[in-house]
Amino acid sequence: MSNNNTTCKKWFRTGLLFLVFGLTTGYATASSLPEENDPFEKMNRAIHEFNLDFDRVFLKPIAKPYRKVVPAPVRRGIGNIFSNLWEPMTVVNDLLQGKVGQATNDTLRFMINSTVGLLGIFDVASALNLPKHKEDFGQTLAVWGVPAGPYLVSPFLGPGNLRDATGLVPQFVYGDAVGYLDSPDSAYASGVRIVDARSRLLDLDSLLEAQPDKYLFLREAYRQSRASLIHDGNPPPPEDGLSEDELIDQLLQDDQ
Repeated sequence: MSNNNTTCKKWFRTGLLFLVFGLTTGYATASSLPEENDPFEKMNRAIHEFNLDFDRVFLKPIAKPYRKVVPAPVRRGIGNIFSNLWEPMTVVNDLLQGKVGQATNDTLRFMINSTVGLLGIFDVASALNLPKHKEDFGQTLAVWGVPAGPYLVSPFLGPGNLRDATGLVPQFVYGDAVGYLDSPDSAYASGVRIVDARSRLLDLDSLLEAQPDKYLFLREAYRQSRASLIHDGNPPPPEDGLSEDELIDQLLQDDQ
């Protein structure tokens, strides 16, 4: 029975990888949609509202007492553990993007924090001047020249685009170390990770609530954040010459 399960998993993963490369090729050769396009805005806004309602009813009521009850050092250690679990996927994407020096840095980070840092509870590597990086398959596809495609809001996952959605496939299949835990441990770990991540965003709630159009604000914030990650903190200037603040102001005025 175990051999059959292993075979099924291999075929499933292989099929998903073929899907990734198929979508990647399609975007690179046939995509004619501008990267700043939002053709699914009506659907995106509906999913956006669903995500806000889900957060208000379920996530936020759990994240607030979690942050209040769990001491800050413990929360920091929990966040460090999940961050350390992502390091191997960062190394893989470092290499796929040709960043050999960064891959060496991130490999050392994982080794040091997993041993001296007690499975990642303590970020010893940063104290040793080994900076942290975050690379994912969506960034790798961007480096390879795959266009972003239309903006896309996913249920529960939030802002994204077609390129990043494609990059999530290998991440979920191979990159999520929590998924390798036995059930129900995997479910418990995933729940803690989600609640811990949401608790870190509580301070930004007031900023979001102050926006006249939350959907527009999150869309532009996501695009700017991804551009910064893809270009290692040095995104190219907008084609129209406007600064980021000027661009957001103009979009808000147009929307109103």
